[in-house]
Amino acid sequence: MSFDHEQIAGLIRKLAGADQLLAQTYSDGTLFADDENRAAINSLKKFGILRTADTSDEYRLTSDIKRLIDRLLLRNQRYQQSINMAKIILNVEEDIEDYRRAVEQNRQDEAQYHLIQIDDTLYEAIEALENSLSVMFAAIISQFGFVGSLSSKIRQNQRALNYAQDLVQELNQVRINDCYGWLSWSTIPPELSRKVINFIDQHKSIVERLTGIVGRMKELLFKLRLQEQTANRCRAMAYFLRQHPEWEALDWSAEASIPALLKRGAGLALQPGINTANPVLQADLTAIVQELRRQSKPVAPLARDSASQPLNTEIPDRIAYDQDLYETHIENLFALALQQQGRKISALHYWREQSLEVKAELWLDMIFAQHCCLPQRVRHAIILDMQGESLAGFDGNQIIEEIVLQRVA
Repeated sequence: MSFDHEQIAGLIRKLAGADQLLAQTYSDGTLFADDENRAAINSLKKFGILRTADTSDEYRLTSDIKRLIDRLLLRNQRYQQSINMAKIILNVEEDIEDYRRAVEQNRQDEAQYHLIQIDDTLYEAIEALENSLSVMFAAIISQFGFVGSLSSKIRQNQRALNYAQDLVQELNQVRINDCYGWLSWSTIPPELSRKVINFIDQHKSIVERLTGIVGRMKELLFKLRLQEQTANRCRAMAYFLRQHPEWEALDWSAEASIPALLKRGAGLALQPGINTANPVLQADLTAIVQELRRQSKPVAPLARDSASQPLNTEIPDRIAYDQDLYETHIENLFALALQQQGRKISALHYWREQSLEVKAELWLDMIFAQHCCLPQRVRHAIILDMQGESLAGFDGNQIIEEIVLQRVA
């Protein structure tokens, strides 16, 4: 089958016209159709650029397009490279010693040869580390650009974290003081000192960035595992509902004997837009419309700077106003329960001791909610004895009046 220039140009125009949709699909893994993008999605599907995913309104990139983007972005390369820093340093030391003897004996051609060997070895080591870090970081922050499920993403990030930790240990074999020792001879040429100093600076930068990446990977892996737990609970609930279609949630609000704790409040009256029939707003809206009509030249939109920015791998500092005071108190309460080695800790006693402004009922509810969010190992180590009046006939609901914490493991 042969293709003419117009067919190739049409395909390239189709890719360029849907750049944002394709970029979103590649980064997120899937694309959901709505009224705004349905026509563009259908056109891309006809060209073989998108394919249907698990559901009818969900689309993915075809394997050919995804493989093409991977190759262009160099993301198909393996970031887990076998880098032996001890061997590299040993080779550099031997080349520097040979270079030193050649310089002292005035053998210029041999000295130039060893200098090129030193430059190539140091450059290849730094280049391999740079590529490994960039590809690894792109792999962990891409939501589903490389895998198709949440469990696969967790396994991918776990393997990347193990490799990053091994790489940190490998980089620690490079002793900076020994590298400075390469410059200890008095008549060292400036071209060698520049190469060694440049290697030391780049090595320090890579170690700092890798440390930040490891911290970011641990944070992302923790969030992914929480999302996996939520997804597993949702799948279990969906499976239960499919197996028991006759099950319906009890509508307690219709019963007369329901306690006040379980009664539903009045629903919120939401409106998607401005109510133009409201006489209070009509005068202001009329003034705005008349002002817009009187404009001879519309206000030009602000120009957006679309220039690409370098990837920032630094760990952001924690913002002061983003800290939750009561979350900190709950963490201190859990830590106190773990430190007491089996002694019971009263939540209300801590509440009175710290003179917390929040109501006691809300304080107890927050403790229970935070306990449910703990990792499984810590949650099993701390048990909650919730004391209070049980509501008979309402599936074990209880008015919590006190919570006693105790470490059991």
